[in-house]
Amino acid sequence: MTYKKLLFVCLGNSCSSPMAETIMQNLMTKTSLYWEIDSAGLRTWNIGRRPHKRCRQILQEHGLRTDHFCRLFTVQDFRYFDVIIAMDMHCYKELLLWAGLNRNGRHCEVQMLGWYGGNGQGALIHELSPTNKLKIFRDAFYQIKDCCKQFILNQQVHIVQYDLPSTEEDGQPPQDLRQLELEDKLQKSESPANEYTKTERKQISAKKLKKSKKLCKKCGDNFVSKL
Repeated sequence: MTYKKLLFVCLGNSCSSPMAETIMQNLMTKTSLYWEIDSAGLRTWNIGRRPHKRCRQILQEHGLRTDHFCRLFTVQDFRYFDVIIAMDMHCYKELLLWAGLNRNGRHCEVQMLGWYGGNGQGALIHELSPTNKLKIFRDAFYQIKDCCKQFILNQQVHIVQYDLPSTEEDGQPPQDLRQLELEDKLQKSESPANEYTKTERKQISAKKLKKSKKLCKKCGDNFVSKL
């Protein structure tokens, strides 16, 4: 699987781009993709500040949080990141101009998040600012999330679905006591090879393998679309 480094860019790095960064990071966790995600702004207005309170509130409504501090986009970002994703047309044009003047366009791709709409069409994403009402931020969250999911699908990556253990499913006990005993035995033993039997090692390996499942392309696409 190809490792990617993505950077979302808006003007102030206070509303749109930190929201996209957090949404994409959450999707990375759910799809077992280990990409590096960051965001930045083209203006100095908010350097060192937390993202806008409405941005953080919408993320919290969806069980997400951000530890990001607003930063300024630099020329070095062209060299470091594989894909730089502009949140709107104004930022996209400015990034292209900047890349051309500094001859850095060859080091990465400059794209727009709005390109990744459903059915191969472009998507409308609200241009967020601190003056927007909370409803606009809510609408933008879903617009950004849909585009981020489509971006993942367009990368032709293999999705791995992890089945987390449930304490209520099928009336089973919260944890497999036998499994815990075997793992404790491995952790406490100074020489695990002498403590484990061949059968016990196979049991632990089988348990761990059952927690993840590599999906075919069609199943992976369906899985991502439902996130």
